[in-house]
Amino acid sequence: MSAYVGLAIGLVGALLQATILADYRVAGVHPDLVLLAVIGWAALHRMQDGLLWASLGGLSTDLASAGAFGGSVVAMIAAALIGGAIGRRVRRSHPFLAVLAVPFAAAAYYLVGLILVPAEGGLTGRLGLALEVAGPAIVLDSLIGVPAMVLLIWLSRAISPPGWSSP
Repeated sequence: MSAYVGLAIGLVGALLQATILADYRVAGVHPDLVLLAVIGWAALHRMQDGLLWASLGGLSTDLASAGAFGGSVVAMIAAALIGGAIGRRVRRSHPFLAVLAVPFAAAAYYLVGLILVPAEGGLTGRLGLALEVAGPAIVLDSLIGVPAMVLLIWLSRAISPPGWSSP
């Protein structure tokens, strides 16, 4: 059931990002709902579940974007690995502490994205993208990650069997 929910969230999140949220920017960037869902799920569940959501979310994002196909999948998998590693360590204390994974996993996502996307101007162009786009996006996603984590904890408890926070 988790795969179906992950696919639905990935498709709906990517659709919202590509349509409605594309017009609403904060500090020049818009929130990445699919990324937040992937990081949250990876931090709250087994690594396999997080990687599945990362693959489905990355595919959904790739289908709705004009970027190179497969780039979002690779970046989402990197974010899920970081988010899952941090989440596995802190979620036993309290599931909400998994929100600590968001800035680190988002940074991994944007770092991989910066590596994979060809930038004009070489290193200087990538540095500009990092400062003007990736930095504000990491901050925005970290702030939105707090209410997103509350929603994901509720969803996780609603659809997962008891013992959902086990490694």
